[in-house]
Amino acid sequence: MSLSGRIALVTGAAGAGIGKAIATRLAAEGATVVVTDSHERRLTEAVTDIRQATGATAVGHVLDAGDREQIVAVTDAVRAELGPISILVNNAAVNVIGSIFDYEPESWDRVLAVNLTGPWMLSRQAMNHMRDSGTPGCILNVSTYAPDVGGEGIETPYAVSKGGLSVLTRCCAHEGGPHGIRVNTLSMGMVTGTRFTDTLHPEMQEGERVKTALGRLPRVEDIVEAAAFLVSDRSASITGEIVNISAGSHMRY
Repeated sequence: MSLSGRIALVTGAAGAGIGKAIATRLAAEGATVVVTDSHERRLTEAVTDIRQATGATAVGHVLDAGDREQIVAVTDAVRAELGPISILVNNAAVNVIGSIFDYEPESWDRVLAVNLTGPWMLSRQAMNHMRDSGTPGCILNVSTYAPDVGGEGIETPYAVSKGGLSVLTRCCAHEGGPHGIRVNTLSMGMVTGTRFTDTLHPEMQEGERVKTALGRLPRVEDIVEAAAFLVSDRSASITGEIVNISAGSHMRY
């Protein structure tokens, strides 16, 4: 119960992906978990699942991570109802694939809003909670090594947004450090146990597996273990870092 007494907000945490798995683990370690997602039905189901699995306090807030006004409203509500946020996991992300030659400006705006502006706004809100409360806090940005390949696979806006997220991590780590606020990025490639890998693109697994140093793809459990470590006091001297959980595949770039 290393996170007892802490309030953790996890974005994009409905469904059966990495966000929900991280939220469940943080609840199991004693945190009061705030689950956010734009899909109301899945959000309700996720909150129920986390409560039943851990016996911990879990609440849900509908949140479009690309909507600044909603971000302010939700974080203010959490502070009023539960107290200041002490752990923030920026997990929500979208990807609209297309060639830069004909990419729609509206899609560019949406990807950047959810993947970069949203985490900035959420970090701004949470860091004010942490500073004002006078207690150490932690932010974890969930990312990928897509910026290292320059948008390979015609996903330029996604890669650009995640590259910006790494810079945001370092900037927030610098400014938050004097207030005891740590900020890190958890980076990955394909992960088994996710809808993207197992359901949408199973045909990609072998091609990605052979590029790893360990000869296997990382699992959701590997990501969760790293996330739990990085937001806990076990990593008290780690900040401003990009931690790759990729079975070594990031080294090919």
